[in-house]
Order: sequence, then structure tokens, then C-alpha cells
Amino acid sequence: MKGQLLLIYNPSSGKQLVHRMLGDLILSLQEKWEITVRATSYAGHAETLASSASADYEVIIAAGGDGTIHEVVNGLMQKEQRPILGILPGGTANDIARSLQIPLNLLEACNFLKSESIQSIEVGKCGERHFINFLGFGLISQVSNQVKGETKALFGHFTYYLKSLQNLRNQSSFRIQIETEERTLETEAVMGYIANGRSLGGMELFPYSGLGDGQFEVFLVHDISLAELVNVASSYFRHTPINDQSMTHFQASSITIECEPSQLIDMDGEKSDMTPVKIELVPSALQVIGQL
Repeated sequence: MKGQLLLIYNPSSGKQLVHRMLGDLILSLQEKWEITVRATSYAGHAETLASSASADYEVIIAAGGDGTIHEVVNGLMQKEQRPILGILPGGTANDIARSLQIPLNLLEACNFLKSESIQSIEVGKCGERHFINFLGFGLISQVSNQVKGETKALFGHFTYYLKSLQNLRNQSSFRIQIETEERTLETEAVMGYIANGRSLGGMELFPYSGLGDGQFEVFLVHDISLAELVNVASSYFRHTPINDQSMTHFQASSITIECEPSQLIDMDGEKSDMTPVKIELVPSALQVIGQL
């Protein structure tokens, strides 16, 4: 007997690719599961669907961009017993899928999901919300807030880099204090980025880290010039270590952040809180179909 699968999809994600390919995706997945399909119709709908349906399905697939996946994850984390999470990447950057090595071609991703390579992953927790890929504040929150859906669909994840350069000159630094299990750091910064996954804006930043290594990658950007930013980007594309005095990088599993002035928090694209915040890893939080 086939298992029960719920497919939650965002018809507006990316270039509406999931919506246009929905029939083919269902036919492929039906080879392994009995499928129920639910489309989202408002912000937060995927979270509600995932939370209310958790007890009825063995697998819940989030089909859409990182925002849709973020909502499904938060719906699942509301429950003690959680079905297996699957992902069909239909967004712009698809960073979460990249971190789990899920093919970005949707039909190839269906075949990948049917292989059922199930992994246990950790998720980040900030207040009552959870995130898989990243938590950011400062410049990264401003950029994410300003990138419009039409522009993302036209230019893809390169939009994030263009908007970052555009905002760089106008970004004011702020005072930040970070406490971890091993250090207390006080400095000035224009951006903070706390990574659980490997990718940001479609670019793999931490290829040797992942969703099961027990550590966040903490990345602080100080008052960086355009020349320094180009130098860092050059190091990335040459696959050489990023070593720049305008940046601070370390690992931690529990982090308390205070900023002056207070900064908006972005979790996987969701703006939901202001600093100060405490962030921690939840080990073995979810079972997902993927590769670490």
C-alpha cells in the first residue's frame, strides 16, 4: 500500500514553475505515494496547512521558494510527531534545496524524493520561530525587504547582489554585542549573517558546513568598502579562503545578540523580530529527504 503524501505548493513562487508543471509533478510522485495537493493563498497559509495536517501524512512536500519551505518547517515544528519533509525547489535562489543537494530541475527533484534518502537535520530557533538556512540582520534584512517579486523573477538570484551593492554606500554601521558559549564580542558592523545551511542567494558560502554539523557559521561584516567587497567576492570565485579584516567569522551553537540601534531580524526571508534575540540549534529536529 502506498504511503500518504501532502504536497503544499505556492502557485506564485519564482516564475510560477511549480504551478505550470503541477500535473507532471503529481504523475511522477504518484508512482510512490497517494497524493493530496493544497495550494497556498495567503502569507502563512503553508504553515497552517503543515501544522493541521501533520498527523495525517507520512511525508509533506513543500513546493516553492525558501519562504514556502520556511512556513512549512514552522508548521511542522509546532508538533511533537513530525512527518518527513520533502522539498521541490520552485523559487529564485532555492538555498535550502542547495544545502540538501536536491536537484533544481523539478522532475529530477521528484525522482530524488522517490529515492527516499532520509536525513536528520538540525534547525535554528529564535524566540518561537525556526529557520533552516539563515538568520540575518543589518544590510541583509534591508536587501531582502527591498527585492521585489517581479525583479527576482526577471534577474534571478543575481538581484540580491545588485541590491547589496546599491545599498552598501548608504548602510550605517551599528554597535553589536554577541555572546556565545565560548566568547563575548563587541564591535561595529553593517551586517550579521548566521548560517545553518550552505548557501545564500544561490551562492554556496560554506561548502564544508551543513545542516547536521552542530554549529552555526557566524559572519559579521564591518564597515566594508566596495573594493574590499570585490576582494572577498574574488576569493570566493577563486575558491580560496576569505581572509579580510572587514569581516569576522566564527562558529557557535548558541548565540545572544544585542544591537544599538536595534536591528530587524530576517529568518529565511521572514521578518519577524528585532534584536536583542537569543538563537540556538535544535538537534535532530526534522527528518528530510536530502543529502548532507
